[in-house]
Amino acid sequence: MTTFDAKPAGSPPAGANDRRALAIVGAFLAARLVFAILLGPGVDESYTLAISRTLSLSYFDHPPLHQWVAHFAALALGEGIGARLPFVALFAATGWLIYLMTRDLFGREAAVVALFCFNVAPFFFASAGTWVLPDGPLLFGLALAAFALVRLFFGEEGGRSWRLWLLAGAGFGLAGLSKYSAALTVAGLAAFLALVPDQRRWLKHPAPYVAAALAATMVAPVFVWNARHGWVSFAFQGSRGAPAAFRPVQGAQMALGEIVYLFPWLFAALAASLFAAFRKRCDKRRLLLLCLALPSIVIFSLTPFWGGRGLPQWTMPGWLFAFPLLGVWVKERGFWRGTLRAWALVSAGVLAAAVAVVTVQARTGWPLRLIPAARAIPDPTLEAFSWDGLRKAPLFDPPPAFVVATKWSDAGKIALALGPGVPVFVISEDPRGWAFVDGRSNLVGRNGVVVVRSSDQAVAKALAAPLFQSLAAPRSLSLTRNGYPEIELALIPAMGLKRELPPPYPGAGR
Repeated sequence: MTTFDAKPAGSPPAGANDRRALAIVGAFLAARLVFAILLGPGVDESYTLAISRTLSLSYFDHPPLHQWVAHFAALALGEGIGARLPFVALFAATGWLIYLMTRDLFGREAAVVALFCFNVAPFFFASAGTWVLPDGPLLFGLALAAFALVRLFFGEEGGRSWRLWLLAGAGFGLAGLSKYSAALTVAGLAAFLALVPDQRRWLKHPAPYVAAALAATMVAPVFVWNARHGWVSFAFQGSRGAPAAFRPVQGAQMALGEIVYLFPWLFAALAASLFAAFRKRCDKRRLLLLCLALPSIVIFSLTPFWGGRGLPQWTMPGWLFAFPLLGVWVKERGFWRGTLRAWALVSAGVLAAAVAVVTVQARTGWPLRLIPAARAIPDPTLEAFSWDGLRKAPLFDPPPAFVVATKWSDAGKIALALGPGVPVFVISEDPRGWAFVDGRSNLVGRNGVVVVRSSDQAVAKALAAPLFQSLAAPRSLSLTRNGYPEIELALIPAMGLKRELPPPYPGAGR
C-alpha cells in the first residue's frame, strides 16, 4: 500500500494537485448553488436583506460590508436567491486563497487536504459559504490578508514587500468592514511580529503602518456611523461579553456547538493539528497560523463561562487558520490514501445527507411529522419558511401605508413577504437595526397594520395602543407549509398614527 506522501513512481505532479484543488472548489461551488436555490432565506438573512434596503455607512448589528453587498445584489438580482450568489462566489475565492496559502507553507498535498476539509465542514459549507451573512466577507478578508502575509514572511519578496503589505491591509480592511472580531486576528499578527526576532524588522519599516492606515481608512465608515448614533453598535456587541456569574453549562454548549459546526471527527482532527502545531511552535510557519487562530478560538470559547451565551460562529474565524495546520498534520502522519479517500467520502456523504434532510424538512415539513415524539420539538427549519402568504391577506389588498411588528426577527420575514413598497417598523425594547430605518416622518396620521404571532397579541396591543388613535379587532391568518398550518398570525388594523415611532436608541432615524 502507498502512503499519502508517496507513489511508487514518485509524488504526484504539481499540476495534478492544482487540478484536484480546482475540482474541489468547483464541486462545492455547484453544491452550494443548489443548496442556495432550494433553501429559503433564514431569519438573519431576511433581517439583513430588509435592513440593507437603506444604504448606510454602517448598521446596528455589524459593520456594513455584507449589507452593502446584499443591497446591490438585491437591486441587480432581487431579494430572493439571487442575493446569495455574491456570497457563494466569494466563498469559492476564499477556498482558493486557503489552498494557495497552505501550498506556499506546506506543499500542494497538504493544501488539497486543507481545502477539502474547509469546504466539507458544515458551518463553512452553509453559513459562511452560502447565506447572506457577515461571515463570508469576513473570512474572505482574513484569508486575503493571511495569503499576503505568508508570501511576505516566507516567500521570496523580490521587492514586493510594499505590495504585499498593502494587500494584507486591504484584506484586514475588508474583514473589519464585516465583523468587529477581525481585530482579534490583527492582534494575533502583532503577537507574531513581537515573538519572532527576525520579523521584528517590520516594526521599523513604513509599509506595515501604511497598510494599517489603509485598513483604518476602509473601516472609517463604521466609526463615523457609530459616532453619529451614540456608539450604540459597540455598546451592543460589547455587552454580550460582559462579566457575570460562572456559567459552566453555557461554556459546554459553546463547545458542543463548535463540534457540531465542524463535524465531530473534523473537530477532533483540527484540535489535534493545533496541539501538534503548538508543540512545533519553533517552526515560524506554524507559529504564524497559531497566532492568527488562537485569539478567536480561545476568547470566544471561554467567554460563555462568565459572560453572555455566545454563538459558535464567533470562533470560526480562528478555526479558518487551523485548516492549513490540519493539512500538514495529515501529510506528516502519512495516512494511507485509501483511508483518506474513505474519510473524504464519508464526510461528504454525511454533509450531503444532512443538507438533504434539512432542505426537505424546510420545504415540506414531513420528515419530523413521521416522528410522533418530535411534534413537541420546535422545528428550526421554520427559520427558512417563507411568509409570502401574508401578502394574500385581505388587509393587504391594497397594501397599508406601513406595518408594525414587535420582534426584529419577525419583521425581516414580514418585510421580505411584502416587498420594499411597504415600510416595516418594530416597537420593542430590542428592535436592533429596525430602530434606524427611514420613512417615519410622513406616516403620522396614516393607517397601518400590526402583524404579530397570535400568542403575542396582548403585548402587541399594549405597545401599539399609545401610538394610534384606535386599534380594530385582530384578524387571524394561518401560514401553511405543504398544506399544514405552521405559523399563526394576528393582523391588527391600526388607525391614525399619532406620532413618529419612538426611536429607542440614541439618534435613531435622525
